[in-house]
This record gives sequence, structure tokens and C-alpha cells, in this order.
Amino acid sequence: METKKTLYWLNNLKRRSKHERNVSNSTELLQSIFQNSKSPLGNEFQRWKLWMHWEKIVGKDIAKHSTPVSFRDGNLYVWVKNSVWLQELSFLAGPLKDKINVAVGWTWVHRLIFTTDRKSVPTVEESSQDLRDFLSK
Repeated sequence: METKKTLYWLNNLKRRSKHERNVSNSTELLQSIFQNSKSPLGNEFQRWKLWMHWEKIVGKDIAKHSTPVSFRDGNLYVWVKNSVWLQELSFLAGPLKDKINVAVGWTWVHRLIFTTDRKSVPTVEESSQDLRDFLSK
């Protein structure tokens, strides 16, 4: 009886491992499709990836005082807490842009635009228009 239980457990382990492998392969496939894609869907993936890893990419101190809020036409809009941080990050724009592009894996961001006013950031509708156009084709 114990042998049957062990065999059953081993077979389940094999099945589970195969399923987990398939999920892992699917995840890797989707990431590879979106990773270097210049399509609106690829841009959305990159924006999500940047948002998720913002602190790791720019560092804890900068991340505490800033948030990436929008991306459009190679411009990354970053909201900053106050004018002091806006000026500080303006001086660091080149190295920050390089760090972001290294994290993404290609030259995705051409320009960083820092703002303390969320009204100057493109709306979700404006940012998503390219995606809607792409999906409607």
C-alpha cells in the first residue's frame, strides 16, 4: 500500500513539474515578445515593468521622491514630490535615462520629463490611444 502512495505522489510531482515548466515557458515567451517590441502593447509591458522595478532601477532615495506616471513617444514622464527634487533629478536625467534603458534592455526612453504637476502629464486616454489604435486593427 505504501508503495502505491509513493508512486502516486511521484507521478503527481512529474505532472506538476511539467505544468510548471509550461507556465514558465509561456511567461518567458510573452516576455521575449514584449521585451524588444516597439508596439503599443510592448510599450505598456515596458511601462509596467519599469513601474514594478522603479526602486531597484533608480535607487531607494530617488524612488521615495518620484514615480513614473506616463510614457509617450519616447518620453517618460516622472512625477516628483517637490521642486527641489525636480531640480536634482534634472541634473541626473542622463544617468537615470541610461539606467532605465539598461534595465529595459534597449533604448526605450529618449527623454525624461520631470514634473510636480500631474496635469502636465498626458492623460490615460492620450497614453492609451496608441494601444487602442493597435488593437483595433
